[in-house]
Amino acid sequence: MINVEIICFGNELLIGKTVNTNANWLGKRISTLGGHVSRITTIADNLKEMEQAIKEGLNRQPDIIITSGGMGPTFDDVALEAVALAADKKLEINPDALELIKQRILNVKKQRGIELHLSEERKRMALLPKGGIPLQNREGTAPGVLLQIENTMIFALPGVPREMKSIFDFEMIKFFTSENNQHLFDRSIIINHIPESELAASISPIREKYPSVYIKTHPRSYSTGDTRIIEVEIHLTTSCTQEEEKILVEVEEELIKIIKSMRGVKGKKPKITIITE
Repeated sequence: MINVEIICFGNELLIGKTVNTNANWLGKRISTLGGHVSRITTIADNLKEMEQAIKEGLNRQPDIIITSGGMGPTFDDVALEAVALAADKKLEINPDALELIKQRILNVKKQRGIELHLSEERKRMALLPKGGIPLQNREGTAPGVLLQIENTMIFALPGVPREMKSIFDFEMIKFFTSENNQHLFDRSIIINHIPESELAASISPIREKYPSVYIKTHPRSYSTGDTRIIEVEIHLTTSCTQEEEKILVEVEEELIKIIKSMRGVKGKKPKITIITE
């Protein structure tokens, strides 16, 4: 399984001005592809703190570190400088990155009729750590960057969600699918009328029997008319080969059998809904 750490840069994330949708999207996307996100960190736009976060990640030796944000032309866009410092590499103009930026400028003029210039600020986005490989950004100007440090691949991606997603899906996804035959399987069982506390004792033996399956309950309650509804959602998640998906089905069947034998609040029979992803 590919082990991934995500580092998000941005003061706006820390003060609550912007919701960190990038981390949410990356976590789901990587998990669906069979990867394992072991850590998500949010760091201010501070070069020293950004460098330190990347160094700490490299010390843990994950397969992949993804950074998000700090890739633009402004003074506080220093993600690549932080990567270079953490990896002990010099920044240098990368001809391929510069060509991607020039091509983007031409495409914007052709497609939208907007005249852009290769300003010094835009040239700055072609400054890559030595050995870095530019990744085409089909939705913006700043290229993504891949830098291999020993056994860890660092992917530096823009913070603009559509740009980050585009680079991931067009340039990065092959690193998850080429040698990785694992996938995320997720099934949810939604039950009405049974409190979570009553389910806990029944779920524990199944959790012990199937340690490879992550079983988690999420309780919530709501009113409909004069009736108070208690609803528990049981998430069954495993990251395994497709041939082993049947394990998840076995767990689901055992849980449903137990749930059907229980009596709910005020003697009501539990209503069961299955959702698969």
